[in-house]
Amino acid sequence: MSAPVPSQPREETFIEEMKRYLHLGENDAILLKRLLPRLEKHLPEMAERFYAQIPHHPGASRVFTGGQAQVVRLKSTLQAWGRGLFNGVYDEHYADDRFQIGFRHVRIALDQKYVISAMGVVRSFLQEKMFDEFPNRKERLAYSQALSKILDLDLNLMCDSYFRATMAHLQTLNQELAQAGLQLAEANAIKDEFLAQVSHDLRTPLNSILSFTKLVLDGLCISPEEEKEVLRDVFSSGQLLLRLVNDLLDISSIEAGKLALQLEELDPRAVLDSTLPLVAVQAASRNLRLVDETLEQQLPLVRGDEIRFRQVLLNLLSNAVKFTPSGGVAIRATVDHAQGFLRIEIEDTGIGIPADKRDSVFEKFVRHDPAALSGITGSGLGLAIAKRLVEMMHGKIGLEGGSKGNGSIAWFTLPLASHAQPPEARPA
Repeated sequence: MSAPVPSQPREETFIEEMKRYLHLGENDAILLKRLLPRLEKHLPEMAERFYAQIPHHPGASRVFTGGQAQVVRLKSTLQAWGRGLFNGVYDEHYADDRFQIGFRHVRIALDQKYVISAMGVVRSFLQEKMFDEFPNRKERLAYSQALSKILDLDLNLMCDSYFRATMAHLQTLNQELAQAGLQLAEANAIKDEFLAQVSHDLRTPLNSILSFTKLVLDGLCISPEEEKEVLRDVFSSGQLLLRLVNDLLDISSIEAGKLALQLEELDPRAVLDSTLPLVAVQAASRNLRLVDETLEQQLPLVRGDEIRFRQVLLNLLSNAVKFTPSGGVAIRATVDHAQGFLRIEIEDTGIGIPADKRDSVFEKFVRHDPAALSGITGSGLGLAIAKRLVEMMHGKIGLEGGSKGNGSIAWFTLPLASHAQPPEARPA
């Protein structure tokens, strides 16, 4: 039969180690418990003296921010702490209570030196009262020694809590910095990809404008009809370039908080009627059906910025047409009187967007599936701009899968004019 494996000795806890160093034993605990009836009556005076001195420390302004009510609460807390000194039980629960005190001090960035100074105020007061309670030196000596030990233990426990809380705080900060570094690297990579794509998208129409213009200037067009065709291409490229530049300027203004909206009552029917013809030509050139399902509806007035309302609508309609190779685009509207919103939907039969990427398309600098977007130009900022504009008009925007299993449904809401709304103008 093999001999039993000797068990490893239990590691000493910090409070046990400190009690051993300070020679704080059971007899001291008994003496401290006996001290409570003698010193408890002095605790209110201790609190008054303490908070007559501590607020004058240079770092106190960071702590005393709650006025007199906070001071009253802190005086009560200090007396409760004082009673804890004489409870006669100094175990792990006691140590954890002291740790929490130190942890709260670290959280409010109170320097450790102020805690040491505060303990000096308490020590001086309690030792003074010991002379009042025990005029006999011999009787006083044993009690004074026990009191000094528990005050030293408390100070060591709180100093240790400062160290542990500070290390935990630094570890958390390091983790947050590491995470921020990863996010920054990812953002820079996305931004670099975006800049490369936008540079290409800007150069493409610009090169077309320069090349076509040179054809005309060099007299290389065979007929007036061919010259008109070339000029139409120049005009089309100029429009594309202007849209790209406008998108960049809009997102810059929004990010800088310099874009202000004029919110007023609007007739959505008028905005739809003035916007749909602009997209109808684009849809016809791609042999797509553009269906307005709102024609038979009586649409209520909404509250928004007319120019930005039209910009959002035009952006979503243009996107639907741009990413739909065949089929059509439909626009519909529903009214939610209970919530006080008009919801406008644009459904297409295009390439669609996977469910896990529908939220990210509204972020800046994000473009999906370059292979599927081959030959399709744009800044990639349109939906990011639309999202911010809709939110500035106190609405919501989103993207869903098509109702027939293909394509997409882009939707946004605007508040009804009949509902109470925030002030007229709201900056980004």
